[in-house]
Amino acid sequence: MAERSTITKRALAAASAGRAWLDSPDGTRAGKWFSYGISAIILLMLVRSTAGIGWQQVLSALPWSLMFWLLFTGSYLLLPLVDWITYRRWWGFGWPAIAVFLKVRVMNEALFTYSGHTYLLIWAAGRMEIDFDPDTPFRRLLGRGAGAGVDPRTSPFAAVKDMAITSGLAGNLATLLMLIVAFAMGGDEILGQTVDPATLNFIVLSFAVLIVLSVAILLFRRNVMSMPAKENMFAFRWHLFRVLAAHALIVGTWIVALPEIAISTWILLGALRMVIGRLPLPNKELLFAAIAVGLTGDASVEVAALMAAQGALHLLFHGIALVAAAAIEARHPEMLAGRKG
Repeated sequence: MAERSTITKRALAAASAGRAWLDSPDGTRAGKWFSYGISAIILLMLVRSTAGIGWQQVLSALPWSLMFWLLFTGSYLLLPLVDWITYRRWWGFGWPAIAVFLKVRVMNEALFTYSGHTYLLIWAAGRMEIDFDPDTPFRRLLGRGAGAGVDPRTSPFAAVKDMAITSGLAGNLATLLMLIVAFAMGGDEILGQTVDPATLNFIVLSFAVLIVLSVAILLFRRNVMSMPAKENMFAFRWHLFRVLAAHALIVGTWIVALPEIAISTWILLGALRMVIGRLPLPNKELLFAAIAVGLTGDASVEVAALMAAQGALHLLFHGIALVAAAAIEARHPEMLAGRKG
């Protein structure tokens, strides 16, 4: 126990020294150029990913309806907006902080999973005036135990960790709701016709594991969740709204793009898409394409073109979001300084 206390004190002392350096003029300049460097690297990766895309074919597969573009833009911005709303409750920043959450979204999807959360944690610890005092008793961060919980206003680790968990739980619940919708609309028959028995069994098993893990987190929430239950419920409600609303907006883009296909077909296809996307399945795109062909028949070529075009458009929006975030940070340099922005 004494050895762990010594290691903890050393880690906190190192964090405190790092925080002090980041607040210095040299640290501020280094942080600024590091942020710009990360943005440049991600932007180059996005350019490379989209270099081989035939944008003329992409644009020809997309409608010019204003409603389509409003719905698609809304579906993309919903995640950073909900994150901004939720974290603002605890950290009290202004609207320019939306740049941070735009970058979090891009980093999580363009680099690797949770790289954006790591960036957010570093940003919060360095910019929200959070001190690391090695003489302060180590607070419980991996669970709240029998206590009230860790205050998210002073513990960025607890806030970011719990937000990631509640987001996953909200996604799992939304997937369960969509599975019920899909089965109520005959989705089980579509799966039986388009998916081989082995893959179907794997889907059932994967979903069962997903539900068991979610239930386990709820049962042992005092050992997993760090923030007060009230704060976790606040985050959960917003994430559930975000997942369902973003799903509805994407289905809305399909309805606007190909109105000749029945709305009920799009709703069923969207429900199955969410279920498949949530599970650890190989070749998800091929599986979803097979289901789309089974559902849309003669219109399957147009549907496949629309899905591919939206995938390319998603990458383009990553680039736009990154440029917008950099522009906001340049306009509001206090975002990169050791002060609240």
